[in-house]
Amino acid sequence: MKLHAYWPLAALLTPALALAGMNDDPVLTKLDVKQLEGAYRDGDTRLAWNIEGWLGTDLHKLVLTSEGARLDGRSEEQELRLFYRRAIAPYWDLQLGWHHAPLAERRDDRALLGINGTAPGYLETEFNLLMGPGTDLSAELSVEREIRLTRQWVLSPEVGLTAHNFSDPEEHQGSGLADLDLELRLAWEVRPDLAPYVGVTWERKLGDSADLARASGHDVEETYWRLGVSFWF
Repeated sequence: MKLHAYWPLAALLTPALALAGMNDDPVLTKLDVKQLEGAYRDGDTRLAWNIEGWLGTDLHKLVLTSEGARLDGRSEEQELRLFYRRAIAPYWDLQLGWHHAPLAERRDDRALLGINGTAPGYLETEFNLLMGPGTDLSAELSVEREIRLTRQWVLSPEVGLTAHNFSDPEEHQGSGLADLDLELRLAWEVRPDLAPYVGVTWERKLGDSADLARASGHDVEETYWRLGVSFWF
């Protein structure tokens, strides 16, 4: 058999096969209930959640998130985010979209620009800027590390910081560094997609935000004990 006789055919098929491989990126969906829990403090129990759902490919995703808490049948905190997520480097994504806080007195709609990914040391890192209206700007940073104690037990410390370039006394919010959150969760992975957990969270207002909270008779720091479950499908 003379192989050179098939070279023209191979030359035609090679680009087509390469293009087929490049387009082999199916559209998928995922619903990730990161936290669904009861949070206990001073005899009160509130229901808290942090849920993310997305539709897309490895490179492009449309993401919807919901986070909030309810106490005695009334919503205390709530926020929705809808954004486009684009892979920009190995383990790093760019996020661009919309943030909505329906319970806020003002400034309840903002543009969102951020990045998330895995930093050295397996630190799951997310940084977001919330912009508007006008020149109002808020910055959020969260860093989480999963420490696998055994095959099923996972310890997850997390640190969160929030800062603003404006003050909003009605929301007990001052300019500069405003909030520090420290959280520790211990999860038991029944399956890779199902993990009940216990945890504790310490929240502390900082700077001008702490002063505004004191002036209005609110607590500057709070501690919550948490019992919940995370799962995805």
